[in-house]
Amino acid sequence: MRLLVYFFLFLFLSCRSQVGVDSPMHERQISFEDKNHYPFAIVSENFLIIDTQEKMDEVFAIIHQKNSGSRYSPIPAVIETETYLIIKPPLRNSNDVLINSVSIQKNELYVKIKEFQNPDLNKTSRISPNILLKLNEKLDIKKVTIQY
Repeated sequence: MRLLVYFFLFLFLSCRSQVGVDSPMHERQISFEDKNHYPFAIVSENFLIIDTQEKMDEVFAIIHQKNSGSRYSPIPAVIETETYLIIKPPLRNSNDVLINSVSIQKNELYVKIKEFQNPDLNKTSRISPNILLKLNEKLDIKKVTIQY
């Protein structure tokens, strides 16, 4: 009887070990930094992956053109171990959003957000913010899904 229990315990443990963290069926959490929220349109799509310094320079040329003031914000350096992303989440009942978490499953990135009223923006503003995110991994992203 004891031998039978050990056998089934071994089968259970060996099957569970086959389902790892890197399994394509599981979502994997991504560490990120919310760099900035821009209250104007930078991109026309819902998301833009910035994977080269040239693309980053083009984005910041648009930001510097649309920002008022005499000081320009610094341009981040794109390195090979990070991915930069601009997302444009739709607004429902607020004027800004907070990024709660970022996860990936296969090549689809899931961004969980929470709406809030930003006192720095006009209360009645319904312009979707363009959010610059820095993902602390190099990722191959084909699709971005915004979740409330």
